[in-house]
This record gives sequence, C-alpha cells and structure tokens, in this order.
Amino acid sequence: MIEISLTTSEHGTHAGALRIADSRLWETFGSIGLLSAYRGLAPWPYTNWGRATRRSLMRADVTLPGWLVHLFRAGGGTLPSFLLPVPSSTRQPDLADEIALLREVSPARVREELDRWFPQGVPVEVRPLYADPGARIADLCAFLPRYVRAALAPYEAPLRTVTDDDILLRARVLATQGPDRLLGTLNGAVSRRGDVLRLHAGPPGRIAVKADVSRIVLVPLVFGRGASLLGFAPNGVAAVSYQAEGAAVLACEIRPGRRAGGRAGGRADEGADEPARGDRLEILLGRSRAGVVRGLVAPTTTSDLAAMLGLAPSTVSEHLTSLVAAGVVRRRRAGVRVLYELDASGVALLRHLDNRRRVNAPSYETT
Repeated sequence: MIEISLTTSEHGTHAGALRIADSRLWETFGSIGLLSAYRGLAPWPYTNWGRATRRSLMRADVTLPGWLVHLFRAGGGTLPSFLLPVPSSTRQPDLADEIALLREVSPARVREELDRWFPQGVPVEVRPLYADPGARIADLCAFLPRYVRAALAPYEAPLRTVTDDDILLRARVLATQGPDRLLGTLNGAVSRRGDVLRLHAGPPGRIAVKADVSRIVLVPLVFGRGASLLGFAPNGVAAVSYQAEGAAVLACEIRPGRRAGGRAGGRADEGADEPARGDRLEILLGRSRAGVVRGLVAPTTTSDLAAMLGLAPSTVSEHLTSLVAAGVVRRRRAGVRVLYELDASGVALLRHLDNRRRVNAPSYETT
C-alpha cells in the first residue's frame, strides 16, 4: 500500500487542487500491466483484447521487457514513479511527448527508487535496469511505439471515446459536487481516509510518501484493472490512476466479414441475432441487441456504438429506441452530442444475466 498525505484546508480539498488528465503513456503501461498479471486469458472485459493482442505481438515480434514485467508483478500492479511523468491537464496527450519526458529520467533517480522498492536487494530480473538505467530506458522508449502499434492502435477509437466521456462525467461531479465527492467515486485500487490518499498496490508493506501533496492529477485508465499507477512532479503535484467507466467496450469484437455500416441498404447481417450457446443475455435479447447493451457500460453515441459493433447506425438506433422505451437505457445531451448509457435496471440486467460478469453502477450520478 502507498499512502499520500494531502494538504487540505479546514473545508477539505479545494477544487483548484484537483485536475483530471488523459495519458497515452499511462494507458499503455496499464495494458502492459494486464498482460503481465495474466499469463493466460485475461479476465472479462479484457479477454478478447488480450487474446488478439498476444497474437499481434507475436506476429510483430514484439516482446515485453522482462524487467518491466517483473516490476509489475513485484509491485502488485504498480510501477516506480520514475516511469510515470505527470500528465498535463491543459493539452491533448501525445505519446511521443510523454516518451520524451521518460528519456530525461536520471540514472540516479532510477537507482534511488529501485533501492526503496527492494530494500532487501534488487532482484536479478531487474538488475539490467539498475546496472545501466540509461540504456534500458532508451530501449523502453524504442519499444513503446512498436507495442502501441501492435496492441492498442486497433482499439484507439473506443479507447479515446471511453476516456473522453469519463473525463467529461468526472468533471461534472467536480464542478457540481466538489473534489471530496469526486475522490469518493473513484474505481479501482484508490481510496481516501481523512487527509491520506491510499493506493492499494505497490511492493509488500506500506510506503508512506513523506512530502505533502498539494495538487492531484487523476488519470483515467481503460486498463485500470491492469495497473494502479502513481507519479510525482515538483511543487507538490501527484498523479494517481483510476479505473475508467466503460472498459466493456473491449469485450466487443467485430467478426470477420462484417463492416461498420452493415450490408448494402443499411441492414445488419443476417443471423446477427442468433444467440451464442449458453449466453443468457443473447438468448433473451438477440445477439446484436445484447451487444448494444454491453457497449453501453460507458456513455456512447449512436455512431460510435455502430462502428464498435459493426452494425448499421439505423439498426443501432432502432435497438436504442426499444431499450429506452423498456427503461434499461437512458438518453441525454452532452453539448452537441446525444449520449446513451445504461440506467439502473440495465446495470441490473447485465449483473444477473451476463454470465456473472461484474458490472459497476455508474458512479458519476449527480442526483
């Protein structure tokens, strides 16, 4: 467990002390953490992604650095902060810029943090990094773009949509209910007790961060189940990851021969509603409508959902109309966009019928 002391006023955390930022580098590390944690099949909703990614990495001849895998496993799903530059909340994340920051890490800082992580001695798997931090970090910076092309590029659109929507919704909670409420809604291995923020990950034992933290940057990760990450910047700034709502988009896979627009004339593929054997949700709703329900764990537009499922927008719109009428989906506006998301009864439907998969109720409700 890692504990961070927060600097708060008598009225609690003030809004200016909390920001939400996206990070392509942190998301990349989160996905690597998931592959490191599960040698076989990853849990739902990452199973399809993990299976496809391992094949893609093998075809591209991309191998995860052994010392990085060991750091994840030894750290219980987190990494030393020298690998995690604090993301900017004022500009769109760019992986190349974040990798450039990673290149600037000093060897002295690498060794200092590794000594703190491994007080009994750096394990043999991590000694290449300890012996020559500059060379290993350079290797990592060359590896990361190759890994992203093989593992994440095919999923870039849904990943961006989930992250952007999650940031929008958390920002609404921050603006309407304040930072203390927002900190209480975070999913994953993050909790708060008084003026201490706890990251339920890290090396065995408890690590207390001595310097008070006056500002926090929250980083949503679709792959938040794979990692709980913590980074520091000068002037009392800390960044903490949390599990973004909507990772279920990775559970959907477009079957060969299906196009995003469906068949000519805007019709979905014939047989698309034939349920898979043993899939209770598909047996009840049909395959395409069950896919729509699963895709709505995160707020989504009709066009994004159609592209993700490989169905015609008109087909998705028809399903959404029926689901709204049935009271399992709700419709709302966010600026110029119209978003659809599961209502409480829709969440209950997934919990009880979707092969016992865990589905969290939306934590961003403001009423």
